[in-house]
Amino acid sequence: MTRIDKLAFGRRQALGALAFAGLALRPGLGHATGGSGTVVAAIDNDPPTLNPGISTDYATGEIAAKIYESLVWLDVESTPQPSLATSWEAASDGRTYSFKLRQGVTWHDGKPFTAADVKFTFDEVLGKLHPRMAAVLKSLGAVIETPDDHTAVFRLQRGYAPFLVQMTVFDAPILPKHLFEGTNIPAAPASQAPVGTGPFKFQEWNRGANIRLTRNENYWDKPKPYLAEVVFQIVPQAANRSAGLQTGELDVVSDFYMPKPDLPRLMRDASLQNRQGINIPAIWFAMFNTKSPVFAQKEARQAVAMAVDRPRLVQQVMRGIARPGVGAFGDGFKWLVNADVSYDKKYPLDATKAKALLEKAGYDGSPIRMVFDAARPQLRSEAQIIRENLRAIGMDVQLEPLERSVMLDRVFAKREFDITLQSFFSAGDPAIGYTRLYATTTSGTNNNASGYSNPKVDELLAEAATAPDRDRRAALYKELQVILNEDLPSLVLFDEETVNVATKRVSGLWSSVDARDRWAGVRIQGN
Repeated sequence: MTRIDKLAFGRRQALGALAFAGLALRPGLGHATGGSGTVVAAIDNDPPTLNPGISTDYATGEIAAKIYESLVWLDVESTPQPSLATSWEAASDGRTYSFKLRQGVTWHDGKPFTAADVKFTFDEVLGKLHPRMAAVLKSLGAVIETPDDHTAVFRLQRGYAPFLVQMTVFDAPILPKHLFEGTNIPAAPASQAPVGTGPFKFQEWNRGANIRLTRNENYWDKPKPYLAEVVFQIVPQAANRSAGLQTGELDVVSDFYMPKPDLPRLMRDASLQNRQGINIPAIWFAMFNTKSPVFAQKEARQAVAMAVDRPRLVQQVMRGIARPGVGAFGDGFKWLVNADVSYDKKYPLDATKAKALLEKAGYDGSPIRMVFDAARPQLRSEAQIIRENLRAIGMDVQLEPLERSVMLDRVFAKREFDITLQSFFSAGDPAIGYTRLYATTTSGTNNNASGYSNPKVDELLAEAATAPDRDRRAALYKELQVILNEDLPSLVLFDEETVNVATKRVSGLWSSVDARDRWAGVRIQGN
């Protein structure tokens, strides 16, 4: 029986007459090619771009991490390992990093990879367009030198503690200079049909259906990759992602796309495997528009903090696979948590006090626009509970679930919202992923859309990113929490704990701290 036959049989047995909307396999999907087979992974929607140099969108990273590479990758302990760089040296003051680049690497179109690609990527793409890296490179005054084709030297005006940790494919993917130079990079053809150095090549994008990658037969790390294809099936309905794993239609579903209510069942399924508890810290939060009449006063934001039942969100939205928010940076980095000003101390659940704060803020009963990504079921559940919590203190909340590209435009470009529900990965360090939540900014996808601007906060964030030792950094982040836990431009609802799930026919997954990375070693069992 072929895999397609087995999948059809499994679907009939498990789903009966259920219409499996969004998961019908296209012709040929699931057939092994080149003797190594196809792995099918789920995403929830078309990504806005396939260029990870200009976006931190999760689906963009999910796909692009198989196509592009970076100077280093992070193992499960978040320790940098060689990738396009074979080795590196750092000056004792942390202001100079010299990378030796891997030789014999070619782009998918056959052109050689050189140090010129590294310099171009940082100077013209990451330093100008990347939501996280652009601000970092600007603040560091980074200058990249290329003494030869296989050496890249980064000279920084000051040290930056997480520099190496940020050199991953999600923050520092290396792009081909010969395809992007002189173009409008976001609109360039290579941003939609990418050409990388990684283990898989872009093959096709059937919008609304799937994105197909094929094996890079000229990959530098032979005999990898082992798979013939990786297909990202667009499955908008969360329940269908879970069902797809159990029927064999899908092989891999990352935690980001996993409906939490289904996880206990999936974790008990003997045909599936999972990885739990190894993840880059990430926070889920409610961001306030501090320029809207409702939330211009911090007392109104504090009232929300006293009304929202964070432990309930953890239990009902995340099925207990999360931890209630404790402060501005969550608790994923234990060394920086300031327990003295924690949410539990400052904002215990108290509807009476919350109503008094709203009155002090001058709230007039105006409707509250709560905007979120419609494709993420946890956000929808989260929004419904928060609406119920806020109604109890007299706030009329109108839920506005939007398609992701529309949501990004409404929140980060136009800032047309009162509250938006979001989540940010730390990318391995608070300076990488969380600074953008509070630092002054004008616009930009996945940055601070709250309108909050505090020069003291900006100063402390910059120093915390560059301080030479963890003790000093911890002191700075604790000082920041005194301010941010009071001002509340965003309310951290919970820290997530990830559970990535796959069928047992696939091996070699999850060798990196980020489940999306390092797929060259993934294979079908027995191949």
